[in-house]
Amino acid sequence: MATSISRAPKKQSLSLGPGGYIRAPKLSHVVAERLRAQIAAGILKLGDTLPAERDLLSQLGVSRPTLREALRVLESEGLIRLGRGARSGAMVLGPSIDTAARYGALYLACHGTTLGEIHQVRMLLEPPLVSLLAAREKKDFLRSLERYVNAQRAALNAEDYAAAITAIDEFHGQMLEFSENRALSLLMGMLQGFPAAGYSKFLLTGGESVTKALKQRTVKSTESHEQLVNLMIVGKPAQAEAFWRRYMEETADFLARTRIGKFRVELQGWPQRGSTPG
Repeated sequence: MATSISRAPKKQSLSLGPGGYIRAPKLSHVVAERLRAQIAAGILKLGDTLPAERDLLSQLGVSRPTLREALRVLESEGLIRLGRGARSGAMVLGPSIDTAARYGALYLACHGTTLGEIHQVRMLLEPPLVSLLAAREKKDFLRSLERYVNAQRAALNAEDYAAAITAIDEFHGQMLEFSENRALSLLMGMLQGFPAAGYSKFLLTGGESVTKALKQRTVKSTESHEQLVNLMIVGKPAQAEAFWRRYMEETADFLARTRIGKFRVELQGWPQRGSTPG
């Protein structure tokens, strides 16, 4: 269903650019901002179709190149999906955690964030989350967590430590999903995948001592996940939180001891190129 868009203002606000010169925003950016604001306000909803190009041109009072540039900006942000040449009307996708998390991951990689720093954030946030989950009366979500624990066990039995590490990271992600807290999901979504990719890398490049320690830690993580699920099943939030805090603190000690925590993440989740811990 098409959603009408109010006409863009005739006057543009001015801002000071470099050197104090007055700089007006590009008209295409003004148009993109108006559409973006309507998506944020719920005026344009997921699945809505924007009016056809000729109608938008009439409503907004801008040129075709300006409109198309504005729509391309929104498409690059993952907010809309364009039809053929923007003539058939674009579909509203709306913002997603995945899109926001990609920008966040880029920021972390560009600023030299380490695996240790990522774990520190998880250590601050996950124990209280565990308490909230353990206190819930409905325990349906635990079946999903148990599946990831079983996947970890199966991978360890096959001595596939990379698969076990992936399942461990997915266990963390599932706990986050069940939090039903959008702000927390956004924050933690930026961190998802970095630890698993980094640890898997060190399985191959970390040297004999680090590889051995990482495998032992993977086994310990699976055992801890099993214990945590059992505490959630019996509904012991305080004990579950205390247990998980100790587990996260032990992991922090492991990262410091092996020096894995010192390594910078890359955009794809890999530690920064260079020497590896011995």
